[in-house]
Amino acid sequence: MNTVRELPKRRVRPPKIKMPRAAAPNHFFAVRISDCQIIQAVHNVHSTILEQEPVLKQALVPPSTLHITLAVAHLSTTEDVVKANQVLQESVRDFSARLQSPQLDIHLAQMGHFNNKVIYARIKEESDGAEHLNHLWKSLRDGCQTAGISLIDGDRFTPHVTLLKMSKDHRLRRKGIKAVASHLYEKHLDCVFGRQVVESVQLLSMTDPKDDEGYYALKGEFHFVESVPRLELIDDVGEKCTSSTLNPLKSHDAGFEPDNDRD
Repeated sequence: MNTVRELPKRRVRPPKIKMPRAAAPNHFFAVRISDCQIIQAVHNVHSTILEQEPVLKQALVPPSTLHITLAVAHLSTTEDVVKANQVLQESVRDFSARLQSPQLDIHLAQMGHFNNKVIYARIKEESDGAEHLNHLWKSLRDGCQTAGISLIDGDRFTPHVTLLKMSKDHRLRRKGIKAVASHLYEKHLDCVFGRQVVESVQLLSMTDPKDDEGYYALKGEFHFVESVPRLELIDDVGEKCTSSTLNPLKSHDAGFEPDNDRD
């Protein structure tokens, strides 16, 4: 008697569903850091790190781009940029009423890190500046939500000034360097960087060419008091920071590559 053997049924795998990739960030709201004392302190930290580990040179953040990021977004059209500026203008107007001053003082002291991959200067938490920055962040976040602008990591905010970021140099991982050893900067852990006088908040582009000073392309800026000139930040002794002061390592031929990352 002939019998027919049934072949085992093949399991048919369901097709993989490709999840849409999140749009890459290309704009951000920020306040610029350009105080001469802070720039010099950052230069000192960078120099200490480079003396011990020159391979980290391209991971350093050029002093000319120092800033505090308030929020990050993907703005795909000109209309999106216009809406973002409207949100920024409204947030600064509301914040100015709360601040009741033409400027915001931010004090930077001590260093911190994110998983030893990002090294940064801290904002003194007990200072009024830290509280004001948090209020400004919340105002921008709520305004963007109302305007239909999606923020990236918009549910959290850790005010800081990035000094070094491993992701700026992807060759480091191939060389087996996955983190920054704390001993490279431990002598500066309790560094008092200085005070930044902030008079405006900016909307900046990550992708457009940087300006002549090496700073991000400006897409919008609103001052706490409109009569204050743009970017005329002057230190306590009345010395306006020059472009060479903003990027002292560049003037000493440290060989910075353009910074295409955000912190």
